[in-house]
Amino acid sequence: MHKNAPPPLTAYRSKVIFNFGLFALFFIFYMVAAVVQTPSFREIASLPALGMPLGLLLSMLIFPVSWLIIIIWFWRAK
Repeated sequence: MHKNAPPPLTAYRSKVIFNFGLFALFFIFYMVAAVVQTPSFREIASLPALGMPLGLLLSMLIFPVSWLIIIIWFWRAK
């Protein structure tokens, strides 16, 4: 294999799958948190979780979950 040859496509494919997986994980969490906040799911959003309503807890967890996903992304990029 030549020194300047591009890496095999399988390496790109695994990175693409991993990155889209992280995006899908965050997107699903974000959408669940948003849907739970709607009037249709008022009863679920008002369930107690860690001393606060579940809807509030999910809203507050959006940033920590995104930070965790960013940390995983940088850790995997090494």
